[in-house]
Amino acid sequence: MAAKQRKTSNRIERVNSLIQQIVGETIHQYLEEYPALVTVSKVEASRDLKWAKVWISIVGGNDDKVLKTLERNLYDIQGELNRSLAMKVVPRLQLFLDTSPRYAQHIDELIKEIHKEDNAS
Repeated sequence: MAAKQRKTSNRIERVNSLIQQIVGETIHQYLEEYPALVTVSKVEASRDLKWAKVWISIVGGNDDKVLKTLERNLYDIQGELNRSLAMKVVPRLQLFLDTSPRYAQHIDELIKEIHKEDNAS
């Protein structure tokens, strides 16, 4: 039982990695007009491989505009994924905004402010 579960999780990890690579390469053609750094930070496919959550990280741009542009083009992005993966069932994509880089940047700014206050006193 454990060997089968390990085999399934390894397959899901490989599929996640492939989806991350393919979607990461594909989304840039839809975002040429935006001056933002956009990456696929994480992919989580379901155990049955019917769905995949794709976490998008945006730095230096308008999150709403970038995400809406990607959602408008999701059909084409899905189509590229379908053509690129040789699988019986290709996961359907769901896009989510990854706010962790922005949160980390905010924490870093707070730490810098604290250091400035400590040095000033």
